[in-house]
Amino acid sequence: MNFWDASLEDTVRRAGTLARRRPASRDVVDWLSLYDEDRPTSSNQGTGQLPFQRWFRFKEAYSPKFVADTIASLPHPVDRVLDPFGGSGTTALTCGFLGIDSVSLEVNPFLADLIASKVAAVRPSDLLRQYERVRASLEILPEDRVPPKGMPATMREPGRDGRWLFAADVFDTVRALVRGLAKVPSAERRLLRVLLGSTLVNNSNVVINGKGRRYRGGWQGRERTPRDLLDDLDVAVDSAVSDLTRFSVPAGSRHYVRRGDARVLLPKVDTVDLAIFSPPYPNSFDYTDVYNIELWMLGYLRNADDNRRLRLSTLRSHVQIAWRSTPAPGGSATLREALEALDASRAELWNRRIPEMVASYFDDMCRILSQLARILPAGRHAVCAIGDSQYAGTHVDVARIIEEMLPGLGFRLVKSEAIRSMRTSSQHGGSFDLREHCLVMERSS
Repeated sequence: MNFWDASLEDTVRRAGTLARRRPASRDVVDWLSLYDEDRPTSSNQGTGQLPFQRWFRFKEAYSPKFVADTIASLPHPVDRVLDPFGGSGTTALTCGFLGIDSVSLEVNPFLADLIASKVAAVRPSDLLRQYERVRASLEILPEDRVPPKGMPATMREPGRDGRWLFAADVFDTVRALVRGLAKVPSAERRLLRVLLGSTLVNNSNVVINGKGRRYRGGWQGRERTPRDLLDDLDVAVDSAVSDLTRFSVPAGSRHYVRRGDARVLLPKVDTVDLAIFSPPYPNSFDYTDVYNIELWMLGYLRNADDNRRLRLSTLRSHVQIAWRSTPAPGGSATLREALEALDASRAELWNRRIPEMVASYFDDMCRILSQLARILPAGRHAVCAIGDSQYAGTHVDVARIIEEMLPGLGFRLVKSEAIRSMRTSSQHGGSFDLREHCLVMERSS
């Protein structure tokens, strides 16, 4: 069977036969049928109203159908799936519907809670009752008005240089809600904090755009109020209650969410039958900074040291922090040529450390793939969605570089397929010159 071209019914039926523990239920067909199949399965674009996935808008993701199609195409049974970059929990959630165990590694503590919330057994009545208790006891205390030490000054009015993300009363309300959630049982607390996180950007003075934030046009004088925030939170909770009432991850499969750096956690992972993942791309996109609002406002970061430790625990895919650089791994002529070209054009680069970042990124990827070769038995597969990048006219062909390094890492390339076009940065004209690939790799015997 080829990847990505089977019907939904056939995909689910085939995936169910490969799950040794139990066949896929009708639930998964009904759930996936709400996905917009006209969108590329390698992106999260068609899942805006998909139950569970709509709890938090997550741009950097593949769709649940990508996971189901991948499992359905395998030539071997699947008991347990690993996602070393768990993100929004798409892999874990889809495996849960298919009756397959999963292990998710995620360095971002907010996203780790998002994953755990999707696969946890939460009764909708309990969620609603706990939320109503928090709302009924909501009270602003003096401590809610004081930003934690190290929080960016622009988070709360009056901000800095006449700019701030949250009006003072909205900021205070969010912090009071977070304090109130501390008294809620863990499963409900985790989900309610995620749902609160889903309302933050909409109730701020900024929008998330491309690789960062920008202030809304005419935001001054049109700021959101605590009433707006609470109304949005009511809607988010009602949606989650509706999803949990209509669907639930079937009992019988087990899902583990391990929090931290994948490079540190992978040596502690036992055997799995499949790894499916999409790591950060070497595009200088600081994924930690993208979730800066949720991490600070919800209390995941308590000081500047927390922020720095988290950023140093991510793959070396950007230059927004001073990494410890390491030499580029061998085995790829394409990488060597790209690094030579980047070094030759260093004066034209928007950051002179980009060549070192690219070299260090592939060093990290080699570490990841080497550990996957240890974890996967011979004949089992790793499936990776990965994207290219470009700097000063030099194309970093990530898929080809990884393909060239695979034999030295214990893998055989089964398939490499371009699955989506991506825009270059505005500095390179914003045209669709880059590609996202899916690499299917088999653990060598």
